[in-house]
Amino acid sequence: MLWHVRDTRSPRELLLLLPRQGLGEDGEREAWLQRAALAARVEHPALAVVADQGFVEHWPYLAFSRSLGLTVDERLARHRVPQPQQAAAWLQQAGEALATAHDAGWLLADLQPFHLLLAEDGRARLIGLGLLGEPGQARARHQAGVEDEVLCLGLLLNRLLQGRAPLETADTREVLKRLPPQGSDFVRLGFEQAHPVDDAMRAIVNRATATQPVQRYLHARPFARALEGWLERSRNPEGGAVATLLERLQRFGCLPVSRGEAVKLVAAGGLERQHQAAMSGLVQQDAALTLELLRRVNLARRQAGTSTDTVLSLQRAITLLGQTEVRQLAAGLRPWPGILAPERVLNLRLALARSHKAADVAVPLAPAGYDPEVLRLTVLLQNLGRLLLYYHLPEEADQVQRLMKAPEASEAHPHPQGLTERQAAFSVLGCDLDALGSAAIRYLGLGDDAQLLAQRPEPDAPIHAPHGDLEALRWSCSLANELVDALALPEPRRRQTLEAVTRRYARALGLSARDIQLALFPESAQAAVQHTLA
Repeated sequence: MLWHVRDTRSPRELLLLLPRQGLGEDGEREAWLQRAALAARVEHPALAVVADQGFVEHWPYLAFSRSLGLTVDERLARHRVPQPQQAAAWLQQAGEALATAHDAGWLLADLQPFHLLLAEDGRARLIGLGLLGEPGQARARHQAGVEDEVLCLGLLLNRLLQGRAPLETADTREVLKRLPPQGSDFVRLGFEQAHPVDDAMRAIVNRATATQPVQRYLHARPFARALEGWLERSRNPEGGAVATLLERLQRFGCLPVSRGEAVKLVAAGGLERQHQAAMSGLVQQDAALTLELLRRVNLARRQAGTSTDTVLSLQRAITLLGQTEVRQLAAGLRPWPGILAPERVLNLRLALARSHKAADVAVPLAPAGYDPEVLRLTVLLQNLGRLLLYYHLPEEADQVQRLMKAPEASEAHPHPQGLTERQAAFSVLGCDLDALGSAAIRYLGLGDDAQLLAQRPEPDAPIHAPHGDLEALRWSCSLANELVDALALPEPRRRQTLEAVTRRYARALGLSARDIQLALFPESAQAAVQHTLA
């Protein structure tokens, strides 16, 4: 319970927080006072300082200054529904404070909307640490409490964005009883907010209250960091996870060498000038060498003041730089696996293999006359965000991978599904993988055409007949990437997704289902020819 009181001992107003039940014997009171004193030692800017503590008859209380702010209910009653940026800022602060308490072994134990005080200056404070519970609980019990409290933060964020209580129930303890695994209700952010909510924020708040408990945030800090990343991105397109990535690109480069033999051949030299096509063929086998070559040539042109267009052709880049500099460049790349820990290599290796496979698929799918080299580069650019995630942000990549896996089936959810890669990235990073790829393209200096080619269409957007060469390239490579991504899915989702992708693109690109089948499985076509000849 939270009471607004006037202190008769001094002219001040307080918020008096009491538990749902009082205490009994004197021994319980003494133990409570000791716990409250211990809890007061946990410090964080968003953990409110206790102004007073004690007992009113058999009721223990913690008192806080009324000037700390309004409760969530008071805020919604007296003001308009806050902008998403303000709601996210409040919950980000609360998440960091709660993470600090959890790290110290404490739980609020009954987190309610009135435990969060919102000030006019934008600050948020949690009250109540030490009123209930005690540190040093059994690990499993503590973790269960942590997960419940992070779920409560998600309910508070939902409430601030919607302007009303989830499930029309103010008591979060009652809401928890109605959500899985205890109940069968669900809480999702609707589409009728007072202010627009973008896909990234929607993914964060919906993950926090996900129907499947394993898909929720298991700790307060990842929840707070996702909100922090979203906030930084909303203020600055190169903030949040993008800023972290750009800093690592400057320190460590884009990617490590993955096709060592090809890079060694380039570095060793011996290819005469008339064989530049052969050298470009070797360069495009390795993503790290391809990206660094294009970065280097475009940087050199900008510094020389001769840059009137962006160089995206590897053969032209080799001509402009000269084979000597290309060899030196190849010799200076980081060998595999670069800065990546050996136990995290598999994700990057598989992502690179999928990119190479998609490039092989894109070449026969594209309209006649398109340069295979440009097609392969486009496929690489469309996969760049994913590759950089696995290399530079491996811990976040692990979270994204975990969220994409379908939870175990249950009687209540016989056919559970994981999040899409886009939803998972939003809920972990506060941005999608396209944002990482786009930032890297800016860092590489590859220009507007590369930015356009790198953008895959929205998952649910209809595909129309392409307007011009750039869109034809983009559509063809997007089709190839989506087909290869579908191959990584388990059955029956693999077959369903392949059919859906084929229906989505085939008519716009003038392709038949057989064209797509032959591009995806060329070995089956060869086997059919051999069988006919035999």
